[in-house]
Amino acid sequence: MKPRTATNFIVIHCSATREDQDCTVEDIRHWHVVERHWSDIGYHWVIERSGLVQPGRSQDAIGAHVRGHNHDSIGICLVGGLSQENLPEDNFTQEQMLSLEMLVESLQLRYPSAKVVGHSFFNPYKACPVFSVEDWLEELS
Repeated sequence: MKPRTATNFIVIHCSATREDQDCTVEDIRHWHVVERHWSDIGYHWVIERSGLVQPGRSQDAIGAHVRGHNHDSIGICLVGGLSQENLPEDNFTQEQMLSLEMLVESLQLRYPSAKVVGHSFFNPYKACPVFSVEDWLEELS
């Protein structure tokens, strides 16, 4: 895998799975490697429903999570984001949001000039990550 030489963005995603789906980093890796034939999972970090933060693709490698910005971004995936009717829904657990806060804060220490955004920042037709990252960041301030 090619090394990532810049980090201009920290991009938050969702797995587009229902809250009752037991989805792990290995499940997502399987979808990306076996089903899409990628070299590895596209995200650098996955936050499972319990709040457990799991490493995905090496943080120093170019990701596969946001077209046009894989070379200069880190991808974080929150498991969830779909309702029982398979519609976009902010159904992330408190544990996930706390883990996200801690992970983003640690990444900002390492990459202080990186802008934290949701996937929809780059593609407004996507609901991902199904919540306003801008509003979330403002609440943290």
